[in-house]
Amino acid sequence: MSNASDSDSDSDVPTHSPPKNNGFSLEAHDKDSGPNQQHNIKVGDADKGRVPIDSKFQKESDKFAPDIGFNLDFFGDGNKKPASKPANVYTRERIYEAVVKGDAEDLDGLLEYLRKTLKKLTNAEFRDPLTGKTCLLKAMLNLKDGKNDTIPLLLEVAEKTDNLEELVNASYTHPNFRGHTALHMAIEKRNLPLVELLMRHKANVHAKAEGEFFRKKERGVGFYFGELPLSLAACTNQLSMVHYLMDNPYRKADIAARDSEGNTVLHALVMVADDTEENTQFITKMYDEILLSSTRMYPTLRLEELMNWKELTPLKLAANLGKIEIFKHILRREMKEPECQHLSRKFTEWAYGPLHGSLYDLTSVDTHEKTSGKNSVVEIIAFGSDNPNRHKMIVLEPINELLQEKWETFGRPIFYIKFLLYVLYMLIFTVVAYNRPLIGKPPFALEKTAKGGFRFVGEILIMLGGVYLFVSQIVYFWRRRPSLKMMIIDGYFEVLFFLQAVILLCSGIIYLAGCEEYVAPMVFALVLGWINLLYYTRGFQQTGIYSVMIQKTILRDILRFLMVYIVFLFGFAAALVTLTGEPPAEAKNVTATEGSEDSEGRGTYGGLYIASLELFKFTIGMGDLEFNENLKFKHFFMFLLILYVVLTYVLLLNMLIALMSETVNKISSESKSIWKLQRAITVLDIEKNLPQFLQDKMRSGIDIKLGETPDGKIDDRRCFRVEEVNWNDWNQNLCHLNEEPGNGTEEELKISGKEGSPQTGNGFRSLVSRIRAETAKQEEQMPLNSVAATPSDGSTGDARRRSSDSLTDVQMA
Repeated sequence: MSNASDSDSDSDVPTHSPPKNNGFSLEAHDKDSGPNQQHNIKVGDADKGRVPIDSKFQKESDKFAPDIGFNLDFFGDGNKKPASKPANVYTRERIYEAVVKGDAEDLDGLLEYLRKTLKKLTNAEFRDPLTGKTCLLKAMLNLKDGKNDTIPLLLEVAEKTDNLEELVNASYTHPNFRGHTALHMAIEKRNLPLVELLMRHKANVHAKAEGEFFRKKERGVGFYFGELPLSLAACTNQLSMVHYLMDNPYRKADIAARDSEGNTVLHALVMVADDTEENTQFITKMYDEILLSSTRMYPTLRLEELMNWKELTPLKLAANLGKIEIFKHILRREMKEPECQHLSRKFTEWAYGPLHGSLYDLTSVDTHEKTSGKNSVVEIIAFGSDNPNRHKMIVLEPINELLQEKWETFGRPIFYIKFLLYVLYMLIFTVVAYNRPLIGKPPFALEKTAKGGFRFVGEILIMLGGVYLFVSQIVYFWRRRPSLKMMIIDGYFEVLFFLQAVILLCSGIIYLAGCEEYVAPMVFALVLGWINLLYYTRGFQQTGIYSVMIQKTILRDILRFLMVYIVFLFGFAAALVTLTGEPPAEAKNVTATEGSEDSEGRGTYGGLYIASLELFKFTIGMGDLEFNENLKFKHFFMFLLILYVVLTYVLLLNMLIALMSETVNKISSESKSIWKLQRAITVLDIEKNLPQFLQDKMRSGIDIKLGETPDGKIDDRRCFRVEEVNWNDWNQNLCHLNEEPGNGTEEELKISGKEGSPQTGNGFRSLVSRIRAETAKQEEQMPLNSVAATPSDGSTGDARRRSSDSLTDVQMA
């Protein structure tokens, strides 16, 4: 195992190499002992994925795997006395028992025994054959007050038998815990002295715990921490341990090292974030500390720009997973120290009380800015259907204002033009369908009249529109490659447009084939076309929010209701048809009236289709309980009808109403942000279809030189300016205020940073009270308490002007 030190490295970025392979070796075994005792190894019930990392209730396994070794005949043959006393023989059970008790005295003769027998502590006979656990790993699991006296002894024995590096870095071999070493255990137990001891004895600081237990999984129990010791220390909130691993005198941890998924330590922190207050507090602090340390130690290393194997940086990973708190922290991070300013993504330009203007770095955020990986942050949020918090992220600044500017710049005019063209298209479709020829068979000859000419031109426009919708939706599906879930959640209108186009084109083909049945698909396409007009409601706030509620109600409640209702409908219809079945009547001469009366009872439920229609009438309260008295099972027939009415009309319909009411109440607070998400998807689609020169011309933001990077380069970035109102930390920017002089309190003067100078007094407190009251009143009138600090709809400018006017009025007064 190699032991490389970063202190002698010529590069600013640390590197590490895998441990060297020691090659082939033989193990010495006593006669009738060791791994060759049992050759028929079978994986038992204990090896089905639930093997514990250690258990005091379960003995170590005895199912050794076949191995190559040589017999020293240490105990002699069967006719001779043993060469050594049993008290001087160390088996695995004896060593493990000693390390569990922490009894170092019982291991005093271990070194002599190993030398005599040419054995090593990593031999197969001293390891658990099921998990690969060594005596050192067993000792690490049995600490008392953070210590185990056998650990230094085991390390000393291993060093004197030329087996130190192999023992220290020995790991579990079971698929659940593969790669887990003693160093991982010491870090997990938050034991810095043990970590120092292991590092002093050549522990591999880049060992990867890559077993199934340490992988990210949707089901089952496990803890993903990034596999590496440094990531484990960071994800378990051990800042001192992180600093030691990054800067120790033995082997510094490579801060840019990746695990099997390509994740660095920053990626791992994003993965373990859960948006709770306590978790967010330590995750954000640890994230910033590691970022600052990496800059101090390796100035040329851009740790935050490193991607995993899915081409995601930590910021993009947070957006992709919906980790809203860590995402917000990275997006809005502002470093006050000049030497760390290059790490900021937010720069405060000015502040006036609760109002402040900020510059946000658009790198990797906007679609036009240079980005690592395939998609920008806004695209990941807009088109990532697996993210449960997309509608909350889309209203965060600067994404909220960025999309609003895109909408106002080019999205709104293009969207409204497409809306008017589609309305015109549907009007032509409706007029042509209504005035279709009723005499003759298709294809109809062109009438040499004005009406005939208009109808022919309208038919051509309708089919061209169908071709356009078909091609555009094919391009959309090819470009986005949406999953089934994404099509249901985000792409339901795209599916309906595609269905409309396919049905319309099929109708045209049937028309040209000379079949009158073309009318049915044409009419169905006409219905879908008017339904698809709801797509354009997302261009208007009120109708967009209402459309969101309709969509969620259909997807959540009506579909579930229909699934259960169809079961009831089919079951009762089949039962009633079977119950009323009678043998066919004999042929005889009867009048039409007599025949109709005789077949009245049987005709009502004489087929599955007819029975289903009659039962559907009962569901909507229009059924008729009158039936023929000559039915053989009329009482049971009546019982089935009453039972059906109770289960569907009384129970299912009322449950549907209750569920729809609950859904509307639940999503009413999120409907505005969901509407903004849908509009964002539309804006990005419009932008994607624009020519490149127009995209470059209408890109958002401004180029600003923010200083220099640690390597001496100019820190030139494209930023987006946002003006915000924030009452939570307004008092942190009082040094920028230019307000009415007053008799400020001593505490106010200290906060302002200008102790001894006149500052705000009663006038300023009155100002704060008035603006707070006005802001609270405005928030009560908003349909959504958004996560964003700044309104993003049409009321944005009005709200800012009202706040500014209030401040100005009070200032002038």
